[in-house]
Amino acid sequence: MAALWKILLFASTVTASTLYAATPPDAGQLLMESTPPPSLIPQKEAPTFQKPETGKEQAPEGALVRVTGFHFIGNTLFSSEELAQLMANCVGKEMTFAGLTDASRTITNAYRKKGYFLASLFFPPQTVTPGMSITIEIIEGVLENIEVKTIPMNTRIRKSLLESYARQVPGQQPLEEGSLTSMVMKTNELPNISSRILLEPGSRPGYTKATLEVSEGRPISFSFDIDNYGNPPTGENRVGSTMELYSPLHLGDQFTLRLQTSTTGDLQNMLAGYTVPLTPYGTRIGVNYNYLTYRLGGLFKTLNAEGDAHNLTFALTQPLIRQRNLLMNATVAAEGRGLNDRIGSTSRNRRHTTSWQAGITGIQKDRILGGGSTSLSLGIIGGRLDINDSETLSIDQLSSGLHTNGSYSKLTMALARNQTIAHGLALYAGAYGQWSNKNLTSSEQLSLGGPSAVRAWQRGESYGDRGVVATVEMSYLISSIGELPGTVQLITFIDHGYALLHAKPTPDTDDNSRNLTGAGIGIKWFNAANYNLQATCAWKIAGESEPSDTPMIFVQAVKRF
Repeated sequence: MAALWKILLFASTVTASTLYAATPPDAGQLLMESTPPPSLIPQKEAPTFQKPETGKEQAPEGALVRVTGFHFIGNTLFSSEELAQLMANCVGKEMTFAGLTDASRTITNAYRKKGYFLASLFFPPQTVTPGMSITIEIIEGVLENIEVKTIPMNTRIRKSLLESYARQVPGQQPLEEGSLTSMVMKTNELPNISSRILLEPGSRPGYTKATLEVSEGRPISFSFDIDNYGNPPTGENRVGSTMELYSPLHLGDQFTLRLQTSTTGDLQNMLAGYTVPLTPYGTRIGVNYNYLTYRLGGLFKTLNAEGDAHNLTFALTQPLIRQRNLLMNATVAAEGRGLNDRIGSTSRNRRHTTSWQAGITGIQKDRILGGGSTSLSLGIIGGRLDINDSETLSIDQLSSGLHTNGSYSKLTMALARNQTIAHGLALYAGAYGQWSNKNLTSSEQLSLGGPSAVRAWQRGESYGDRGVVATVEMSYLISSIGELPGTVQLITFIDHGYALLHAKPTPDTDDNSRNLTGAGIGIKWFNAANYNLQATCAWKIAGESEPSDTPMIFVQAVKRF
């Protein structure tokens, strides 16, 4: 009888009416919870460009002339008729060249709207007799060439790769800001690379030379992290370390190795990843392998339960838009997982999944009500679960089973708004969730509890096939506190999570939904590219399985070397 109870415990047929805390985590859930800490590498700002001086001689500004028409030279992007229409309100008037210069801003504004930020015009010295058109010379700002300069001179990343990025901005044409901005932003996305554009007058009048100045950082970095984000049966307190190698093959590539363990030794996690750029358009391909082993302790120690998980992912990412205030990426990926849960020496839940996914992510910056940003991600996932253990499969396929075996599909979405309220004061509101067409295996479910969900609950509290997690957070940034280094951010928040535990519940399910609500306060202390310490303290408001006034406290510290 005890052996049968163990089998049923690990099978996915535990109904929603069972006490939530009585369900032990499995390999799929623990794999899903093994996300690395946030990167300490600062986000790079969009590039700015300083326009070089043209040095052209202009007509005397005080000379008064009667305007009968205009003659344009040097224009290729706009026809003379289009430019004349922009200056039509000057015809028939007596104006100084200073007044004409002010009026001609409509022309430079037209060029600016099209992105030609180097475009300018001037009135060359001329003699204007009655009935003659006034000559306006247009300088459209032609790019002569882009030269790549590296700091240090001999970099690990190949200079030819950087030059291929620079060639994405066409030379011998009027320089368009959007293409230049996009190129610099894609260059800055190469690992441990920062770049900027320097502009200077070219060798011919109206031409501009550009220098792409590229700085390369250290070849290797390390970080160390500690937190209490773990699942209680395998150890809440965890320590981890991450190593990153930049351009080990001189290709703008990156190798990452991460190791993590719980302080009880009941969970070990290893992640290895490699990414490399494929094209100068920012296309990147990456492969990641994740291996996790666990042993259950605490309430479940007597089960003598353990397991492991393997996860292999191939992903292709393509930047779709790189603008000063808008970024958008598309990603396609293929993934395979092997999940194995054991009780004693007998395998009780051995399964594997294969899946593909496609998604799009983007962020839009704006100046609405003091400025802010809106981010959005959408994804579609299709996959298949194969339960390899015959005993577990037969339980899954019973009339009272969840029928998780076979093909499945998911839709995922996340939407967030970060709004500046006043200097240092900001409001964040965000939500993410998923929808599935059938009952899912644990590694594909949505988790409601934990530091990245409803922070008043521990990880492992509730998992569901369909659900949403929403957060509203107010934060106040303090740039300095006396002699304390770094920056401090104070936060207060409220979280809510809703989940359907099973997309298609079994007939004997009493309650198939779960609502969790919590609120709390927190603090972050950080220094860009150096360290990050954050802590939250949250209380349950609604939805708890057992009444408790004890707050949930999550703490994480990351130090980069």
